[in-house]
Amino acid sequence: MSNDTTPSWQDILDLVIQLDGGNYDTAAVEFGNVSVQLSRTGNLTTAPAPAPATVPSSTATAPASDSETHEQRQAGTIIPAPMIGVFYRCPSPGAPPFVEVGARVEPDTTVGIIEVMKLMNPVVAGVSGTLVEVLAKDSEQVEYGQPIAVVDESGTS
Repeated sequence: MSNDTTPSWQDILDLVIQLDGGNYDTAAVEFGNVSVQLSRTGNLTTAPAPAPATVPSSTATAPASDSETHEQRQAGTIIPAPMIGVFYRCPSPGAPPFVEVGARVEPDTTVGIIEVMKLMNPVVAGVSGTLVEVLAKDSEQVEYGQPIAVVDESGTS
């Protein structure tokens, strides 16, 4: 990608090719001042990123594409992936995670980053509370809206 924040047509074409094999119906990516939305069905939303969702009970499940069996999760607010890409818990290899489970987070606390086309995009908590679980694995490909982590907003955990 070029040094400025505006992608070239080749950057966008490379993104489409990279996403073509993915397991998604829609995808949204922002690079600098350009927003790209892709859809297999033609139905696109205008929201730039999903809002945090509240898990109604302790039986939240992983996305349907995840074949692993998960234990019951604590109730809390889900931090969704704001875009597709590769999720990292640490700012660099060998560094400690941005935030550990059990730590207090604020709306602007970075809980991880998502790499898209060699650009690192922060994933922020969006709410205040205690980080109770990280659902995405480090270096895992994530999809738009996929649950990344859970925050308990009650102030106790």
